Amino acid sequence: MRTKLPFAGRCLFLSGLILGFSATVAAKLVSLQITTPAAVDTASEKSNIETEIIPAQRGIILDRNREVLTNNELTAEVQINRHAMREIDQVTYGLAYNQLIHSEKWQKETDPEKREKMLRNRRNELLENAKVKYTAEERDEIHRASLHDAKAAKLLLKYDEEICEQYFRAHDKLVAELLVRFTAASKTGKAMTQEEIIEKIGQYEKEAIKKAAEARGEKSPVELTQLIYLIKDLNPEDAETLREMLAASRIHGVIIQSGMKRNYLVPHMLTHIMGTVKKETGAGEGGVEGFFNDHLAGNNGRREFRRNVRGQIVPHADDRYQAPRHGLNLQLTVDMRIQSICEEELDKGLQELKCPVGCMIVMEAVSGDVLAMVNRPAFNLNNRDIITPTGTHKYGEFIDRDGKVNNGDFNYACQTSYEPGSTFKPVAVLTAIDKGKATIGGYVNSTPFSLGGKLISDGRRSGRLSGGMTVGCALKHSCNPATVNILMRCSWKEYNSYLDKLGLLDKARIDLPAVNPGSTRNKNREACPPREMASMAYGYAITVSPMHMAQVYTAIANGGVRVKPRLVDCMLTPDGDVYDECAPRPGDNERVMKRSTGNQILRALLSVTDPDPKGEKGRGTAHTAHIPGFKVGGKTGTAEKVVNGQYISKFHVASFAGIFPLDENINWEAEMAKPKNERKKVYVIFTVVDGVAGGGGTAAAPIFKRVAERIIQLENIKPTDPEAYAAYLKKKAAAEEEPKA
Repeated sequence: MRTKLPFAGRCLFLSGLILGFSATVAAKLVSLQITTPAAVDTASEKSNIETEIIPAQRGIILDRNREVLTNNELTAEVQINRHAMREIDQVTYGLAYNQLIHSEKWQKETDPEKREKMLRNRRNELLENAKVKYTAEERDEIHRASLHDAKAAKLLLKYDEEICEQYFRAHDKLVAELLVRFTAASKTGKAMTQEEIIEKIGQYEKEAIKKAAEARGEKSPVELTQLIYLIKDLNPEDAETLREMLAASRIHGVIIQSGMKRNYLVPHMLTHIMGTVKKETGAGEGGVEGFFNDHLAGNNGRREFRRNVRGQIVPHADDRYQAPRHGLNLQLTVDMRIQSICEEELDKGLQELKCPVGCMIVMEAVSGDVLAMVNRPAFNLNNRDIITPTGTHKYGEFIDRDGKVNNGDFNYACQTSYEPGSTFKPVAVLTAIDKGKATIGGYVNSTPFSLGGKLISDGRRSGRLSGGMTVGCALKHSCNPATVNILMRCSWKEYNSYLDKLGLLDKARIDLPAVNPGSTRNKNREACPPREMASMAYGYAITVSPMHMAQVYTAIANGGVRVKPRLVDCMLTPDGDVYDECAPRPGDNERVMKRSTGNQILRALLSVTDPDPKGEKGRGTAHTAHIPGFKVGGKTGTAEKVVNGQYISKFHVASFAGIFPLDENINWEAEMAKPKNERKKVYVIFTVVDGVAGGGGTAAAPIFKRVAERIIQLENIKPTDPEAYAAYLKKKAAAEEEPKA
C-alpha cells in the first residue's frame, strides 16, 4: 500500500504538467490564429496608408491698377531616397517584377491574384538567393546557438554583400531606364543619360572611399547624399504618369513631391519690392513675399488613401480629406507704368555716368503710397540673373567695384546707410522755423567761419556766397555756413526732437524686411558737441537710408505730416473681394511740423530749381531739374564717399529730392478726408547715384527731370503756365529733330 501512493501522486503531477503545457500551447495557437492576425492586419493596413499633400495656391500680387504680377504653376520634383534604394527588402519588389513581366508564364496568366502570387514567390526566391550560404554543420551550430542567443538567430537572415550589391546596381539601372525620359521633360533641368542617373543614385566613387575609410577604422572624408534631388519642375501630367509607372513597376524609393512654383510676369522689375519664394520651403523671402508671407501662403490640404498590393488606390471609409486654404492676394500701391519709367531712366542715367550703383523712390506725398522703387544692381526674379545698368550677368558672375561678387539682393533704397549731404539741410531749417527762431525770408550770415578747430565753408563757392543771404537762399544755394548758423539758433534738444519726429534714427517704417535704422556719429543722445551738430546740419556725422530721406520730403510736400510709406493698398480674397483695406492705423501718420513751416520750406525748394542767373545770387543748384510751365521744387545733395573708413573727395554720393507739381497750400487732413481718387497728387522722387565725380545737380537732378516729364505725360498733369510749357515742348521737339537734319 505504501508503494502505490507515491506512484499515484507522481502520475497526477505528470498529468497536471501535461495538461498545463497543452493549455499554454492551445492559448498560443488561439492567439496566433485569431488575435495576432487581426493586429497584424491592422498594422499592415496602417502601413499602407499614404498621405498626399494638396498644395495651397499662394496669393497673387497685383499693382495698383490690378495688373497681375505673379502666378502659380503646379509642378513636381522627383527625389531619390537612397536609403530605400539600399534596402534589400525594397529593391527585390522591382527586380522580381522586372524578371517576371518578360516571362512567357506571366504573359499567359491573366488573373491578377495569381500574378501577385507569382510576384511574391519570385521575390522570396531573390531574397533566399541573397542570403549567406552556410554549410549543414554551420547551420546546425547557428540553430543551437539561437536557442540561447537572439543575435545568433539573426545570422540565419544575413544577406551576402556581393549579391546585394548586384541587386542594388540592377535596381539602379531599372530606375534610370524609367526616369531617363522624364529628365528631358523638366522645364529648368537638363536631360540626363541613364549612366548619369545611375551614378547620381549609386554614388559609387563616394561609397568606395567611405568603405575604405571604415575598413581602416577611420572617419570617412565624404558623406553619401541620402535624399537626392533628381528632376525639378516636372509638369503635373508627367508627374502623374511617372507615379503610375512607379506603382506598376513596384519600384520603391522614388519620391514625387508636388508643389507650387512661383512665376513673376515682369521678372526684371520690382526686384526688392517683390522678393522671392524659396523653392525648398515655399516660404517668401525678402520684399512683400517675405513680409506678408503669412497672408500670401495659405495652408496646404491633405488626402489620405490606401493602396493594395498591386499599387492601386482602394477607397476606404476612414480615408480623410482636408481642402487647402488658399492665400490672400496683395494689391500693391506700385504703378507699373511709373516703375517702368524709373527703371529705364535710372539705367540710362547710371550708364551715362558710368556708375553701377543707385536707386530711385517715387512716393505720393498725401497718402504715402510708394509708386515705384528701383535699385541697381538688382536681379531677375525668375532666373536670378544680375541686372546692372549696362546689362545682365549670370548669378555669381558679377563682380562689383569693390572686387566682390554681387548678387543684386541688396536693397540700396532701404538697407544702405550713407551720409546724405545737403539733402539733409531742410531738417536744420525746418527745426529753426518751426521753433520760431527763423523765417524763410529772414537774413543769416553766410561767411565761412571756424568751429571746433574746423573751417565751415562752401569751398570754391565761398567768395560768391559770403556776406549774408535769406534763409531761403541758403537752401537755394546749399550754403554750409548759413545752414549751420540757422541751426545754431536751436539747442541740441530741439534739433534732436525733430530727428525723432521725422523717424530719422529709427527704421524707415516701410513694410519690407531688413530695413536699416539711421544713426549719428555722436552716440550720446542727451548732448552733442557743437561741431558734430554743425556737421549734421549739412548732412554729415549722420547716416540714413534713401527711404528715410524720401519720408522727410514727403512730410515737407504734404504740409508737415510724416506719413508711413504704403506698399500694400489692400488685401483681396481668392475670389477678388476686399479682405482688408489696409487703411492707416493710429500712429502711422503724425504731424511733425506746422503747415506754415512746410509751406515756407516748399517756397525755398522751388527756388532751388530756379534757372534764372539774375536771381538772388544766381540760379539754384538744381536748375537742371527745372521744367518750364510747372512748379518743381527740390534739393541737391553731394557727399564725399566713404571708402574703408576714409572720405574720398574724388567720388561722391550724389542725390536729388524732387517735388512736383509743387503746391504750397496742401491741407493734409482735408485731403485725407476726400475719396482716394479726388485727393491732390504731389509726387516726391528721391534719386541717389553712388560713386560719381559730379554732384546732385549734375548727376541726379537730370535723371529726376526725365522721369518727371514722362509722369506728366502719363498722368496728363496740367501745367501751371500752359504757354510756357507749350513753348518748352516746341523747343524740345526742335532740338530732338536737329541731329536728323
